[in-house]
This record gives sequence, C-alpha cells and structure tokens, in this order.
Amino acid sequence: MFTASNNTTRLAAFSFAVLMTVVVNGGMLLKFDSVAQEMAAHSTQPSNVAVLETVTIVARRV
Repeated sequence: MFTASNNTTRLAAFSFAVLMTVVVNGGMLLKFDSVAQEMAAHSTQPSNVAVLETVTIVARRV
C-alpha cells in the first residue's frame, strides 16, 4: 500500500511541476510577444541602433 501511495504522490508532484513550468514559461512568452508587437506598432525604425566595427585579430600561434 505504501508503494502505491508513494508512486501516486510522486506522479502528482511531477504533474504539478510540469503544469507550473508550462504556465510560467507560457506567460513569459506571451508577455514578450505582446511587448514586441506593441513596439513594432509604434515605430518602424528602432530608436537605438548599435553598429559594431569588424575587428581582425592577428596573433602568433603557440
């Protein structure tokens, strides 16, 4: 009887952990998506654009 109860408890805990993971990650993805769509609707050009220079490093192989 103890083994069946222990397995049921583990299954319930695992199911709850999976459910909470899906809820939290899904909520974050929905929030990121809504912010991205809101920013895309307000402007066509991003206000801060970073341009990175190309750097070539020449070094002696050891």
